[in-house]
Formats: sequence, structure tokens, C-alpha cells
Amino acid sequence: MKNYRKVMQFKFKNNTYNMYLDNKNKHFFLRCNDDGSLSYLTLGELIVLCNHLKSIPYVMNIVKDSSRSKVKFIPKVILKGISIVLTPLIMMTAWEQYKSHERIKNFQYLRSDVTTTEETDIDSYISFQEEEEVTEENDLVVDTYVTIPRIGEEGYKRILIFDSAYLDMVLDYDTVSLEDLKEVVKNNPKISDSFRPLLYEYCEAVTKKDGVELRVLYENLKTLEVVECSKSELITKTLSVDACGCYIRTENKIYVLENHEYKKGTWDYQVIFHELSHALRTGIWDKNGTEVRVQVEGFNYENTITAEALNSIFTVNLFDYKERDVAYQLQSNYHQIFLECMDNYDIVDYTKHPLSYYAKKLDEFTGKDNYATVMFELIDMQYKDFHSTSIETEQSSYYMLYDYIMEMYFKKYITSDMIYEDAVRVKDELLDKILYDVPEEYNIDVNYFDRYLDDYCTRIGIEVVKRSR
Repeated sequence: MKNYRKVMQFKFKNNTYNMYLDNKNKHFFLRCNDDGSLSYLTLGELIVLCNHLKSIPYVMNIVKDSSRSKVKFIPKVILKGISIVLTPLIMMTAWEQYKSHERIKNFQYLRSDVTTTEETDIDSYISFQEEEEVTEENDLVVDTYVTIPRIGEEGYKRILIFDSAYLDMVLDYDTVSLEDLKEVVKNNPKISDSFRPLLYEYCEAVTKKDGVELRVLYENLKTLEVVECSKSELITKTLSVDACGCYIRTENKIYVLENHEYKKGTWDYQVIFHELSHALRTGIWDKNGTEVRVQVEGFNYENTITAEALNSIFTVNLFDYKERDVAYQLQSNYHQIFLECMDNYDIVDYTKHPLSYYAKKLDEFTGKDNYATVMFELIDMQYKDFHSTSIETEQSSYYMLYDYIMEMYFKKYITSDMIYEDAVRVKDELLDKILYDVPEEYNIDVNYFDRYLDDYCTRIGIEVVKRSR
């Protein structure tokens, strides 16, 4: 039987919904009615909700404008396209969300009325548990690879590789050197002479990081095309007036501004390194009739915001200078704290393993099975809440995320022999790391951190001193 864990409650288009993850990390939604009962969504209602959640643009940076009441967004181009329409893929997504349980399979999709079920009835087949019992069924499965036929092409196949350990299935070499990377850059006629020095810089930086998987980058560099655009052309391609570059993996092309200096230490420089880091971790090419797709997202877990945050953290770790201003700032801040606390995962692992591996390692570190993915979904929804005028959530919806972060961080830095003032300093340092360069409009409840600290100190035997207001 599938178990469903409640992630959060949110409002969308004057309705209130509960979001759940099943034990295979697939989404499920129920509508919360005014009388306290819960309802299935109609298919049309679900499609509208999924369409909106998938259409929120990915934003690398936020420019604060004091003359406006709202912030101005600088969208990052979505690799699969910015706008989402009601395609068969969206319909399939809706169907998948409902077919995971026999009673849901039998739901009449085409009914126009609302089927309402009391919570006690829904509770008979959905497990509303904050902490699931650890069973083999509930254990998160790490993505590795999958081979599927190419539709309409007999004898051809497609292989999706999520972990670099399986690159040997399609590549006949084990390692790549800096000289190898520079050689393919030099010999690729699609790379302009003006852009080659920046690519050399990236190759030099990435080869200095021990343990980075370089074979995907090497394959991509063989055919990478650098498209130098005018400002207006880049705006047309990215649908953003502030864009300075983007990588599109389905084309293996990087679009950059012509006659533009991507100077080290600037935001533009970071953007290009960020985009090239996508080419390090994801790629599509043909190998003797087999279409090879390498990607960080898998079937057991995928989350674009998590992938972008890890990519951002990896990018700034390539620099020989400290850089706290990163793409996807708040989301990257959260994941940077996770990485700081973990002793079984390093940001370099991002170049070799899928998101499900990261979630698995985080679960192993905290001792909470199939729990990290819930935290990732909370981070994702907080991002969508901020960037969408149609979604509203209560701050209390994120307390579970804050609990998770504080428990990890306090265990690492607060000891029972400390005095309360030292513990407060640790909490303040944590808040500084979370809130660095984060817009106030996120409305993070900092007072909750104070209350949690007092409870934590009491639990480990530190005397709590009443603070003056």
C-alpha cells in the first residue's frame, strides 16, 4: 500500500489544497473544503494547478527596485521551454497523480461535479503521517540508468543515465585531462575565437576540483555551439531583458552576448560558468544508433530548483575567490547549509550522481528515511509562493523545513557545555547564512528560530536566559 506524507497546505485561485508525496516521491493533491472535509480535484482543476506550478519561470537573480512595491525578476531560460500549454504530457502527469491507488484509479475523471469525501474516509486509504515507519517499500531508490526503445525506430534505443558510474555503458574511456578538454575546444569550429579563452578558464577551474566527472563535458564540448547574439536577439531567445547568456541542452548551444566581456568577479561571469556547469552534468548525444541522455533528474526523484541550487553552489566553488551572491539565492543558501552539516556528501558528488542520491545521503545523515525529498519540496514551494501571485502559503507551512535545518545545524555547532549566549550566536550565524541577500518579501519568520533555539537548549541542558525586548 502506498503511504502519503503531507508536505504543506497552500491557496491557489481562492481554493485551499493539501500537497502530499507518496513513498515514490510523486505528487498528490486534495482540496480542503470549508466544512473541514477533503475532496478529489476534478481533472480540469488538477490540470490548471499543475500547469501553473510548471509555468513559474526559473529566476537566477532578483534585482531590488526601491521605486516599486514588488521585486523585478530576471528569468533564467527553462531548458524545456518557458511557457507550458495543456499538452498530452501535462494530461499524462495528471493521470499519473491519480492512478497510484486502486480507489483513485476508479475515480470518474469526466464527472463535472465535485466528489467530496470526509477526512475519516480518506484516512482509510491515505496515511497522514509526519513520520513514516521505515520499511523497504518506503526506502528511496537511487536512480542509475534505464534503457528504452526509440519509438518508431526499430533496432534503435535510448539510454538515460543518471549516475556517472554507468557512463562506461556508452563510453570507452575512463578519464579526461585538462589537455583533452582544451584540445576539443580548440578543434571545435562552432566555438568562436573570442569565446575560447573563457571556455579554457572554465576547463582549468573545473579540473582543479578533485573527483569531478569530466566525461559528459568532454562529449558536449565536441559539438558545443557558441551563438553570439545582439542584445535584442538574446532577449528574443531568452524572453528576458536582463539575460547575459543561457545554455540549452537539447541543442547543445550556449547563447552569449556578442562583443561582451565576461569579466571575472562579475555576475555575468558567474552566469556563464553556471550555464557551462549544466553542460558538465547533462548532455544528449548519439552513440552508434543509441541516443544517450545524461541528466541529474531521475524517475525516482526530480526537482529543478534543487538541481539549480546545487549547480549554483558548485559553480561558485570553482572560483578562486569567495562569492556569496549566487543564483537561486535562498534555495542555494538552504542547500549550502545542508552540505556544511553533512559528512557523507560533497558538492563534487553533484557532478557524478542524481538528485535521488543526494536525497538518500541526506536521509542517511539525518536518520530519517525518505524525508529529504519533503524538505526539497518545501523549498520548491516557498520559491513558487514567492514568484507567483496566485499561490499563497502561511509561514507556518515552512516550520518543518526550519526545524529540519536547525536540528542539523545546532547538533553540529551547539554543545551542552555552552552557555546560552554562545548558542544564540550560533543561531544568529545560521540566520545570516539563510537570509543573506534574500528579499524581505519572503517573510521568513525569524522569531520561530528563537523559539526553537530555546526548546533545543532546554533539551540538551543549556539554561535559557530570558532575553530583553
